[in-house]
This record gives sequence, structure tokens and C-alpha cells, in this order.
Amino acid sequence: MYRAAFNRELLTGVVALAALAWAGGVQAAMPAQAEAGHEFRFDGRAMDPKPKAVFLAGSFNGWNPTAEAMVDDGAGVFTLRRDLPDGVHLYKFVVDGNWTNDPGSDHDLEEQDGHGGTNSAVLIGEDARKLPPAEPGAVRLEAIRFDPSKLSDFNVVKDDLLRLSLRVQAGDVDAANVWVAAGEKGTLQKFPLWRGESAMGFERWSGVAGIPGKPMRYVFELVDGGKSFFLHASGGGKAAGRLFPTPQPELGFATDARVTFATPEWAKHAVWYQIFPERFRNGDKANDPGDKNYERLTAWTAEWFKTQPGEVSGDENFYQGAGNVWQRRYGGDVQGIREKLPYLRSLGVTALYLNPVFEASSMHKYDARDFRHIDDNFTVRNTPTAKGEKSEDPATWEFTEGDRVFLDFIAEAKRQGFRVVLDGVFNHVGRDHPYFRDVMEKGAASTYAGWFDIDKFADVSPTTEDLFGKPGGMVFKAWDGINGHLPKFKHDPVKGLAAGPYEHMMNITRRWMAPGGDVSRGIDGWRLDVANEVPSAFWRDWRKVVKGINPEAYISGEIWSPAQHWLEGDQFDGVMNYQFAMAGQRFFVNQERASTPTQFARELDRLVGLYPLQAGQVVMNLYDSHDTDRLASMFVNPDRPYDGQNRIQDNGPDYSAAQPDPTQWSRLKQAIAFQMTFVGAPMLYYGTEAGMWSPDDPSNRMPMVWQDLEPYAGAGVEFNEDVFRSTRRSIAVRRTLPALVDGYFRVLYANDGEGVVAFLREIAGGAPGSSAVVIVNRSGVERTVGVPVPMENGTRVVNWMNPDGVELVLPGDAADARPTLRVRPDAMRHIVTGGKVGLTLQPWSVAVLAGEGVAASGK
Repeated sequence: MYRAAFNRELLTGVVALAALAWAGGVQAAMPAQAEAGHEFRFDGRAMDPKPKAVFLAGSFNGWNPTAEAMVDDGAGVFTLRRDLPDGVHLYKFVVDGNWTNDPGSDHDLEEQDGHGGTNSAVLIGEDARKLPPAEPGAVRLEAIRFDPSKLSDFNVVKDDLLRLSLRVQAGDVDAANVWVAAGEKGTLQKFPLWRGESAMGFERWSGVAGIPGKPMRYVFELVDGGKSFFLHASGGGKAAGRLFPTPQPELGFATDARVTFATPEWAKHAVWYQIFPERFRNGDKANDPGDKNYERLTAWTAEWFKTQPGEVSGDENFYQGAGNVWQRRYGGDVQGIREKLPYLRSLGVTALYLNPVFEASSMHKYDARDFRHIDDNFTVRNTPTAKGEKSEDPATWEFTEGDRVFLDFIAEAKRQGFRVVLDGVFNHVGRDHPYFRDVMEKGAASTYAGWFDIDKFADVSPTTEDLFGKPGGMVFKAWDGINGHLPKFKHDPVKGLAAGPYEHMMNITRRWMAPGGDVSRGIDGWRLDVANEVPSAFWRDWRKVVKGINPEAYISGEIWSPAQHWLEGDQFDGVMNYQFAMAGQRFFVNQERASTPTQFARELDRLVGLYPLQAGQVVMNLYDSHDTDRLASMFVNPDRPYDGQNRIQDNGPDYSAAQPDPTQWSRLKQAIAFQMTFVGAPMLYYGTEAGMWSPDDPSNRMPMVWQDLEPYAGAGVEFNEDVFRSTRRSIAVRRTLPALVDGYFRVLYANDGEGVVAFLREIAGGAPGSSAVVIVNRSGVERTVGVPVPMENGTRVVNWMNPDGVELVLPGDAADARPTLRVRPDAMRHIVTGGKVGLTLQPWSVAVLAGEGVAASGK
């Protein structure tokens, strides 16, 4: 952390003072950090006994107490260097399970933790606390930051759309605009910027602008105290970064407005649905598992927490002991997913993300045995082995009968309007992988010895698993620890992965994206498991391969922390947006530690500005997944760190597996409704729409609840029609109103006393009516509000979430149709008066106000 020294020079009236400039941008002279990232340090040398384990938990990792282990220097000093975005970050150390503050914290920034203590704090970036207060009619030039070389500041989203973001001293500017012209002689057009995220004495003004032509120039207008100051790139040969009394395009920032980072258009319109194949639907009994000594076929509708036939009795054998739950198999398969495509169409889903489907021993398939083939329990049981099994030449690889079942499913899914993305596990394999077994058998002489991260080869040949880590046995790195069950691929300083796995994974990518060389038969992209653990050098090369096969393929990484590093156009298109999930949990789920509407509004501003807009539009906005407790159970267990303290086997009776009550179901429906209105592509975890609830792994992987299989043995376990209908309507609203997909975002209203927050989604330069106002009442009482809206007085809008006035239109005969909405003649119209629209909000509700003449956004 560092603090900058500022001058007290102030710009008043039309006086222009020079500031330093670099890369065509405006920047004051600030010291830089010596090393990338901030080093957290815990000194446990004076403790008796010495700490065994110290973890870093904070606002940047969802307060997960075991996510980030600190490294002991051997004497009791634990350190961890971590990249963090600019801003204030709250944290604590978890020392042998005990939450502990950092004596080196910035005490001025610490906040109450809600439990009688405080959270430690660190500031990353510049600190404006020593700046003189902002003064009316003046703009402090040295506090301004704009760097057109950064996508965060200057971003050509697409050929006709530009996003700009400018940082100023907080409270120093009343309004801001950007003036854009084509060439030096073009006419300037004005586009507004809006006040967004504010932190540590600075605030950002951001907005979008149409591109009038190329090349183009632009200048910023900063308005304060009724006076306008125009920021240009140069001062007619004088010092760069000056303020002028009038806009002068010939002195503006110049650009060819070229798109440098493109994401798939269809991914903006996607409504994602995550499927855990083994637990979604059993479509073919002939491929059912259960004949291995480590697996047992279990009845689909059986009570989850009860001992089943063939299992060892006693509650102690559920997770531990015999570990009954880990051996269960339910028979979900590709045929079952295909069978339920019409159901997913009726819900409004357009894109499927499948957890791993390649050959593996486990039910989760993250322990791949062969990436070249689809698991036979998901397709055709005991499918004959294809030729070329031992060859690394992809020309010799054939498709098995089971592989062809999967490819036929892809074809049918595409016919019904779905995109299909697979889980790419490029970091590790399972112990059963034949190449790892070859290393076990032959040691350093194996052809594949350089594939894996091996610390020591075995002294005996062949080595066996019971010798791992013991005298004479092999020692290797795995995702789940030294000598674990998921051996890691070896890294390479240039290519990212060692030559063998590098080429193999490139060939696997080509195989499933263009089977037999035909892109039309292939998948539509990848979700990348533990993507942060694979070096970026590999991802950069891999992206070129993926986009070379199919430029419209989608790439999403599993990144839990802020992911700017991976979303700069050279690696991923988007991420599983756990930052969205954490913010949503704090606002919609928490009770004692809930975010207020004003805090939530700031969170939303931060989320929108976190990534380039084209990436922010395609991130997977989720609440839960196969790695967390289910959304419904979060409401039953509020005020916990996201994905923390949520496993019964770890937390015992402290985590409730009870069914949500009626109020909690209402709040879940509200959270989903909001999810469908925010920037980014919403993603549902299978069964959320059916009202499934559960703790974290393994219980979050219960069999899907289907109406045609009822009754289920568990108390209250049934398909929740009310949650399904509400989710379907929320999806239909998104698909019907283009602004909820393409519109830019800004907060309109936040009232902590009412528990109400409202925001605008508006398409830049769109036709009249191409906007939508979203209003959230996060309170248990009815609220009558007047929300300021940027609409002309007399404008009539409809609440598209109100079923009394807006009816659902179910899909017709077209195979790729999805539900939409239609306004009824008797629908209530809300009229904009005095720049505001008034309406009454029901408890725990979301209203979406828009005009009637809108075109469906679905693609």
C-alpha cells in the first residue's frame, strides 16, 4: 500500500495548468509499487505453540476461511502475495481456525465485522485522503486519470459502440460528458457520462457513445459549479493533458476506434443452465453404472440422507466410515438430457453448460481417464474401444458408438436452439489415466514422464498407489495435494504446459469443436476448470486455436476472484461470475450482515466497471453451482461467507438442511428476477427453478426433481411449480426486452430506509422506448415509491413482471422457440410525471418498467 503526495494547485475558471501525460493519457506523478501484488504478512513467531496453518480470508475471496493458504518461512512468519484491483479490501487471517486481525492494517479504513470486532483493511492504489476538499467551480487536474491504452478507460465494444471511463476527485464534478467527432473536421456529438463507483476520495464517470466514423477524436467535458472544463489530449504543442474553455476536436484524443476484443454475440443473449450429467435425468437404463466395487446404483427418488439398500447402516457412514454417499450412482446420462430439452425450452434456457462428460471413474468426472471419449455410463455401456487408443496422432482417433450418441445429442440440441459448452479440465487428470499409469509402471523411462509434475520417481517398478509418498514410492503434485487423486500436468515457462499435455489438449480441443473437421457438429465453447491454476501462456495460445476453429465459440474461466487479468482479449471471453454471486448473497440473502441498497448500488457499479463491456455482457451471472450450497439453502443459512461453512460434514448442525419457508421462497424468486435484469448472461444451476435445496458438496448434487417421477421419499421433496413459473416469467422478461440484454447500466435510486434500489438499462442511441427501469423492493412490507427516470413526462410504461397485465406466451411449434411476454389491453399503465414514475411494490418484489412497443431480444 502506498499513499500519494498531491499538490494543492487548483484549476479555477478557464485557467489551464499542465499535468504529466503518458501513452496519450492523463496522469499525475505517482509512485509505483515495487512488485506486482500486495504482500500479506502474519508474524506468528511469538505464539506458543507456533501456528500450523494460516489462511487469508477477505472481501476479495468471499471470506472463505480455507481458500488461500499462506506460506510459512519455517520460523513462523506466514506470507502471501496477491494481485488485487485498486480500492479498499477488508480481510482477516484465519490462524489454526481462529479469525485474527492484522496489526499492520490501515486502521483508518477498518470496518465493523458485525460480530463485535473489526475487519482489517488495505488500500490498493492511490489515496486521495490528503487532497484538499473539492471546491465549486473548479476541477483538480492532477486527480484526473484517463489512459486510453487500458480497456478499463477506453474500450471499443463493437464497430459502432464505445465505452469510456474517467476518474476524478470525488465531489469535484457535478456532471460529465464526452464529445465525439469523426476526423478533425467532423461535427462533435455529445454523450453523457454517469457517476459510478466511488472509493477513497475518487469516483469514476463512465458511459457509452456511438462511433460517428473512423478515424475519430474525442474530448471530455467536466462540469462543476455551472462551469465547463474540456479535457484534451494535447494543448496545441504544449504540455499534454490540459483543460480548455471550449471543445476543440483537433486537439482531442485520436483513435481509429478499432475493436481489439470481441466476444460472441450469441453469448450476450444466452440464458445458461448448468447440468451435472449423472444427476439430471436417467434416459437409458442400459448404460446405468453400479457394477464396480466403488459405485452403487441408487433409486432416483430415494431419501437422500437415509441409508439405502446395500449401504452400511449408521449415520456415521454417510460421509465418513463407509462413505455411502460417495459411492452412489443414479444413472443420469446424455439420453436423459436430450429427453428434457423440451422442458428446458419451456423454461426459456438457450445455452447448456455440462459438467465433465469424458471417461472417468468418479460420478463428477473431474478425474479424466480419457478426454477422447464420452463416458460410457453417459452413452453406451461397455462401448468397444476405438482404434488408435495408444497413439498421440489425432488422425488415428476414432469415434466410438458412445461418442456418436453424444454428437447426435449436440445436433439435436442445436436444432432446438441451444448452444452447448463443455467443462474443460486442462489442469489435471485422474490416477486411472493411462499415461499416468504408464509413468507408474515405467518411471522415468515412460514416454509420458515429462507430462506430470513429479518430484520423485519410484524406486521400484511398477510402483503402486499404496506406496505413494512412502519409501520407494513415487511423489507427485496433484490438484488435491501431494500424491492426491488428481495428478497435475507439468508446467512450462514458455508454453504454459509441458509439450506433451500442451499438444494433447490442443488436439482434444479440435476433436470436440470440429468432429471430423466439421464445425457444425461441434460444441460451442468451453468452461475451464480451475483456470487460474493453468499458466496464462497456455491460455493465450489456446484461445487462438479455439477462435481459429470457430470465431463465435465462447470461452469462460472458473475464476472466483476479480478476473481482469484473464479478460483483456487474449485469454477468455468471460468467467463464472462469482463476484456477482457474492454481491447478490450479501444483498438478497443476508440478514444481520446484509448490504444496504446504497451499498448494493455501489457493488453493482463496481461489477459493471470491473471488465471490458463486451466481457461483462457475456459473463455467467450465477448464484450457485456444483461447488456451493444451493441458492434456496443460502436463505435458510444467511450471514455466512459465500461458499463457506456450508458443508454438513464440516459444520454439523450449524448448517440447516431444512426446506425454505414461504418468505424465503419469495426472496429466492426476487433474487432470480434481479439476476435476469442485470448486465451479463444469467446462469441457473439445475433444479434451482424446481425448488431444490441442499448444503454444499455432495448434497448439492442430488438427483433432479421431476414431476413424472413423484413422489420422492424425502419430506417436502417435490417439483416447486410456483418457483418454476416465477423463474420462467423472469427469463421471458429478459428475452422480451432488448434493453435487459444490450442496455448500459446506471443506478437511478437507492433508499436504505425503504429497502429499495432502482437502476436503468438503456441502449445507447437506441430508438425511443429502448430502455427499462428495474426496481427492487428488498423489504418485507409494501412500498409506494417515486423513482426518477430519464423519460419525458407523459411517457406510459408497463410493469412487465406483473402477471395481471402482462401474459406469458408459451413456445409454439418451432423447435427453437422460447417463452415471451405480451401486454394485455387492460394492463395498468404507469405515467411519468415530474420526471418520476410512481408505483406500489409488493414485499420482496422486482418491477421492470418499459414501454409496450418493444421487440424480442432473444437470439
